[in-house]
Amino acid sequence: MRITIVLGPFKPPPPAPSGAIEKVWWKLAEVFSRQGHQVVVVGPDHADLPRGSWIEGVEYRRLPLLDRGRSVRGDIIRDFGWSRRAARLLPDADVTITNCFWLPWLLRSPRNPIRRRIGVLNMHVQRFPKGQMRLYRGVDRISTVSQAIVDGIVRERPDFAERVALIGNPVDLATFHPPGDAAGGSEAPRILYTGRIHPEKGLHLLVEAWRRLLASGRTFGLRLVGPADLGDGGGGPEYVRRLRSLAGDAPLELPGGVSDPAALADELRAADIYCYPSIAAKGEASPVAPLEAMACGLPPVVADLPQYAAYIRDDETGLVFARGDEEVQRLEAAIDRLANNQELRRRLSGNAIEAAARYGIEEIATAYLKDFERSADELRRGRPES
Repeated sequence: MRITIVLGPFKPPPPAPSGAIEKVWWKLAEVFSRQGHQVVVVGPDHADLPRGSWIEGVEYRRLPLLDRGRSVRGDIIRDFGWSRRAARLLPDADVTITNCFWLPWLLRSPRNPIRRRIGVLNMHVQRFPKGQMRLYRGVDRISTVSQAIVDGIVRERPDFAERVALIGNPVDLATFHPPGDAAGGSEAPRILYTGRIHPEKGLHLLVEAWRRLLASGRTFGLRLVGPADLGDGGGGPEYVRRLRSLAGDAPLELPGGVSDPAALADELRAADIYCYPSIAAKGEASPVAPLEAMACGLPPVVADLPQYAAYIRDDETGLVFARGDEEVQRLEAAIDRLANNQELRRRLSGNAIEAAARYGIEEIATAYLKDFERSADELRRGRPES
């Protein structure tokens, strides 16, 4: 198949500093290419990317990288100009998939000469819909990563129910795997979070829970690994100051982002407890970070968001705390329970590794290829009415 992937304007693919979505689609592009498909990726340039038109068997068509602004609205405006330029770079294809906000709208008409030659137009949704689905009536397919997002899309556009494909986010099992030797528990258990340092991730709750554990006489380390700069999707210096204020004199570690997947996997394997306390019920889609932790043998502690339901089950593959009143106390109790019960950690760890194995890159790539072939066949037989 001829597959085109269009990335957004704010993050390049690896090996440059990338976001989770860019990492996912670049890995999938490499697998598609290895399996003999013709793959073109349109995305932003970066000094850390290899020069030339081909990277790891994938043709890469470049546009200038844009800086993320201070507001979502401003970023959406920037995406419009980016999408117009990206449309001019699109090759003939059987399937074109993108997470750009405006590109599907710009190509909404089947009479558009570019649209007529790019095959199936697949809108990839990794954020909870907030009214924008009305812009995408002209797409052939919508792909997303959790049932919660599927339900949100269909609530906005019931007529899209037959167009939505649910395929989970993948994890690179060659990189993210358990330690070679069974690690013994450290004297001071290390709590780890990986991801953006942003208020919607609930990190202030985690710092408060950690402080409560320390106040009870327990000894824990807390390490929050991820970008905090506004331009990288973080909460900026004000949020970092808030976290440090909550930590007080306790040694909170904020080392910044880790762009190298192998180094990130090492961070996970060095930890004892993994927390992803996001409370963004209408922000998260299906985060990759908890899956990476699970693949490394760390059962995650998460809030009760429906986005996790497919792979994090309370007391089976992780621990789930309820949001709302006393959520800090419930998060504290979950961490304390995991830290104090070696048999529980061992059982949840084994289950987490098995659950993550279902989301390997090869498995998810196969699911996408099957969906691409099915939707391309449907397109050949006639586009759905819009």
